Amino acid sequence: MPVRLVSQEELPAPLLGYKLIERLGRGGFGEVWKVEAPGGLLKAAKFVFGDLDAMDEDSRPAEQELKAMKRVREIRHPYILSLERYDTIEGQLIIIMELADRNLWDRFRECRGQGLVGIPREELLGYMSEAAEALDLMNTHYQIQHLDIKPQNLFLVFNHVKVADFGLAKVLESARATVTGGVTPVYAAPETFEGWISRFSDQYSLAIVFQELLTGNRPFNGTNTRQLLMQHMNGSPDLSSLSESDAAIIGRSLSKKPDDRYPLCKDMVQALKLSGSPLANLFSAQREPMAPALSQLRPGGSSAHTVPAENGPDSGGPAAPNSVQVTRLAPGGPGRMGSPPANKNETPHPNRLPPLVKPNGGTPLPGGFGPRLVTPAASGGGGSQNPAMTLQRPVIFQTGRMGSLGIAPPEKNGDGVLFPALVLAIGQTGKRVVEALKKLICDRYSHPDKTPNVRYMYIDTDPEAVPSSAPDSPANLAPHEAILARLNRPGHYLQRDSLPPIDAWMPSGTLYKLSRNPGAAEGVRAFGRLAFFDHYRIIAQRVRQEIEAFMIETPVNEANKNTKLGLRTNRPRAYIVTGLGGGTGAGMFLDIAFLLRHEMRQVGYFRPEINGIFFVPPSSKSGARNTALGNAYAALTELNHFQSKKYVYQTMFDKTEPPVVDSEPPFARVAVLPLPKAISPRSQAASAGLAARALFNELLTTIGRVADDGREGYAKAIASSAPVCQTYGMFRLSWPRPEMLGAATSRFAQRQIQRWTAKEAAHLHEPIATWLAQQWTDRQFDLATMAEDFRHAVQETLREDPDKVFDAIVSPLSTRTPSVSTFDAVGACTVFDELLKIVGKPDTEDGSNPGLVHGALTARFERLMRDAEGHIGLMAATFIEVPQFRLPAAEEAVRQITTKLKTQVDALAPVRDDLDKEVRALYSRLFAVIGALNSGSGRSTRATTEILTLFAEYPRKRLKLHIADSCLSLYRRLLGNAPEYLREINFCRGSLAEMHAQIAAPNSEENAPVGGKLILPPGCKTLEEAADLFLAGLAPEALLTFEQGLQKEIVRKLKGVGSVCLHPNEKGPIFREILLKQSREFLDKHLDHADPAMIFFRYRTEDGSAEPLLAEAFEGAAPELLSKSGSHYEVNVLGVPAGPAGDELRELAGNALPGIDLTPAVLPDDICFYREYPQIPLASLPQLGEHAKEAYQHMTTGDHPPHARIDIHWQQSGQ
Repeated sequence: MPVRLVSQEELPAPLLGYKLIERLGRGGFGEVWKVEAPGGLLKAAKFVFGDLDAMDEDSRPAEQELKAMKRVREIRHPYILSLERYDTIEGQLIIIMELADRNLWDRFRECRGQGLVGIPREELLGYMSEAAEALDLMNTHYQIQHLDIKPQNLFLVFNHVKVADFGLAKVLESARATVTGGVTPVYAAPETFEGWISRFSDQYSLAIVFQELLTGNRPFNGTNTRQLLMQHMNGSPDLSSLSESDAAIIGRSLSKKPDDRYPLCKDMVQALKLSGSPLANLFSAQREPMAPALSQLRPGGSSAHTVPAENGPDSGGPAAPNSVQVTRLAPGGPGRMGSPPANKNETPHPNRLPPLVKPNGGTPLPGGFGPRLVTPAASGGGGSQNPAMTLQRPVIFQTGRMGSLGIAPPEKNGDGVLFPALVLAIGQTGKRVVEALKKLICDRYSHPDKTPNVRYMYIDTDPEAVPSSAPDSPANLAPHEAILARLNRPGHYLQRDSLPPIDAWMPSGTLYKLSRNPGAAEGVRAFGRLAFFDHYRIIAQRVRQEIEAFMIETPVNEANKNTKLGLRTNRPRAYIVTGLGGGTGAGMFLDIAFLLRHEMRQVGYFRPEINGIFFVPPSSKSGARNTALGNAYAALTELNHFQSKKYVYQTMFDKTEPPVVDSEPPFARVAVLPLPKAISPRSQAASAGLAARALFNELLTTIGRVADDGREGYAKAIASSAPVCQTYGMFRLSWPRPEMLGAATSRFAQRQIQRWTAKEAAHLHEPIATWLAQQWTDRQFDLATMAEDFRHAVQETLREDPDKVFDAIVSPLSTRTPSVSTFDAVGACTVFDELLKIVGKPDTEDGSNPGLVHGALTARFERLMRDAEGHIGLMAATFIEVPQFRLPAAEEAVRQITTKLKTQVDALAPVRDDLDKEVRALYSRLFAVIGALNSGSGRSTRATTEILTLFAEYPRKRLKLHIADSCLSLYRRLLGNAPEYLREINFCRGSLAEMHAQIAAPNSEENAPVGGKLILPPGCKTLEEAADLFLAGLAPEALLTFEQGLQKEIVRKLKGVGSVCLHPNEKGPIFREILLKQSREFLDKHLDHADPAMIFFRYRTEDGSAEPLLAEAFEGAAPELLSKSGSHYEVNVLGVPAGPAGDELRELAGNALPGIDLTPAVLPDDICFYREYPQIPLASLPQLGEHAKEAYQHMTTGDHPPHARIDIHWQQSGQ
């Protein structure tokens, strides 16, 4: 953690004055400490794990906590733990808050220690009442759910509750009401495990807290997360430890469906207070909100009717899920506003099936199924956020946004292009199309997030195909966009309580043909449908969440802000994209279409538009035993059956919900496209690319509107009573600016890394040498400065200049004999010993004492060594962060540093050796002269003078030798460490090389238009050549400016390139994203912005190839799929850029294609011929012809019948 957490230490700025006292606790999100605030007040401080300055996985807890703090900082209530302040220190979030005495868990343990079962009931109800008041305030006035209610987060201050720890708090209105993780499984509401929240999630948790603290037993006793999840989602709570009356109340608050719980937490607590008293039934009778006067809803003033609950006040149990007050009915429902339903005596249980709806009878709500209450948030006028008025919505799970918005907004239309769209891919064929679509959006707008009006879902039974981790490219589907509808063993389906019986519709014996370890559907359509039923709840929930996005204007407005394409309509469309030859998509596409229609109708889109984009295998005689062709025949037969408007769809997806009944066709429009004859990755990508480009044009260009007008005009002129489909083709003459920008971006980013990791550095030698010379001096690496530093260390130890100390020691010897003619050996030895204590004997002497100065020099050596290693490491790493220098310069700097160190060692070593010889000679001579003093001959004036001279020279020379040894050791160790710096640089080179490899350079085949040609500069045959030509023209000054800006962003978000290299797994993906984003933005400013029409005339008119090329393009746009009849009416669209060049190109196309009616459309960056057959009878498709029928009949006698369900007599084509 960035902040040092040690008792009695003071926190750094901006929390100076706060002193740590003791740690109170530690959890998954951080530590809590008791702190002393300025003035002596005691507070609690929470140190949240994670670095807010780092954009990595470890920063998420801190980011989540900071968002929560911003949500709750304005809330003030006596039963909510007050927040004093929050600050960040070096990226760590620190929250200062009120210090509580203890929490309810502490109080519970105290009661258990006294021999009690739990907290006494009256005392506990007081705590529950205060907690409920605080939670209801957050819910009704601020639309916030706490999401982590547990005894440890309910604190006590003077025996009053304080709700605390808002790290998981979520807003229901201003953000999607979804859960990102972190909830405590023991207390979490079941909806949080599905990834969403309701207004009643905290009540569920509070009910568990009440039972646990009262009785010591929890309603769910799972010992791990998986067990608890299953119990919360599907299990019945164990309420046996509660009284009968308390069990009924807690049971209601633990309802699986949020709408069935009490309106407010305080209502639950009030019911508990009255539990067992005569007032209990009265309170139970009044527990639903009172209906308002009808005058509040519409003019007229007549009162609203109510429908009594099947499980009413006298039943003593929780209210039935379908208890309802009729205040508003959806159009097409069983009655009008203010009128009672047909059966006003009861609301039937959902398991009672309605009668079949007869054909051509419309699509009313199923008889006997009243709409369910959903409590909306109050509208902007203040007051209670849970008013008495409720809105009806038939049979729908509430989410936060749906609860607040209620029904679909009024229709809006404009002259633009944009509308809300859900693209739902099923199976791997659909996945390829959606990822190709996302790539097109990335190429055009840099990221799919730029078009939030387009949302994506992907469903598959194949565990290998569904993404489980964050994608490397934003063009790939992310885990949150995917649903794995995993198949299970046969026994699983026989034990599912909520799963309707499958033997009624599934071919006999098919279930038991599932393998012991099922994988994908493996071409069995019944398995695909079975997977849908099994995972219906999660699929339906995701569909409902996606529909929520259609009910607000933000996504379309944001997309318009990013694209400037304008609003076409706020009515959403859904597109189901799948192949009909497999098992997954072909097995569930019809049920998903009806589910989408049903859910969109529930929220007020009463004319839902669901479009199908279906791929079929080629039909030929050789495919008579082809399973894919047989599946396609069966799927198209079923599609033809329901599209005919003669039959009613009726299916129950879940026993707890009424069946979906629909007499309208599932699809507003069906497009059928052929799969390639030869299956290969390239052909599959081309097939998916065609569909993706057509879908892109429909969603984000004017071709969509123009083609719709053409279809509508033809449908009005020539109506068809039989089910029809469309097929199309296109040919593009593309100035591939987005693709070139994408290719150039990847190549440019890779070249940046290549330059950073290059080894050639000859051109850097001179500038680095000049820089290093200055650094050597500034950082005091020269010998004179370093020697002086060591000498200063000795002086500090001796507290005096060493020469003066030496003189002071020798001086008494000379003053003892005034004539300085002679002195005795004892006196000389005494002086010699004093000198040796300071400077020591020569290293060669046995038992040598290094002297007093050795310790000082060793200490200074360690300090200087640390500093020098830091300096050299910094000098080596400096260039890694310098644009246009990077690793080559860092390596060159290390090489030159190594050379300087070696030169210094080579120069100093012989000097040191000479000093060593001198010191040993002086030491030996001193011994000889002093020894001679014992004889008369040695007491001469000459001997005395020599001794004094030797005493003056020896300590000085010995000190110089000490300093030389220290300097030499330092230089040698630094020299020995130099290879380590090179290894670290090579490690960085390896990390960057891996990132270079992970930046995939698109090849020209991938970027070539599907059914088209690229318009490239003269001399360029591929996109790569064009990109290289463009990059070669960038000015060096512009490249330097780019790299300087890139460096600033890397330092700001990742602390530098060196940090990225040392943490490649953690920071590498973020670095690549920054590099690619910055590269794209830079190149976008320099790439030619001319439109394709201008480029076309610039490159294609000089050689006279313009008109033949346009004729070739029109022929190339012919649809591949032809019906048995052969001839069809066409919708022909020519999309060109607006402007004089576009007008000229349309005129040129008219000359090249006489007699062809081309409807003009505006495309900003493309020249596109789009040809569609808008009304092909489904029955005339080759995939419903003789060869396909033969494959179908062959399958009917095999192990896996081709139809997804056998409970319907399918209308065959032509009947």
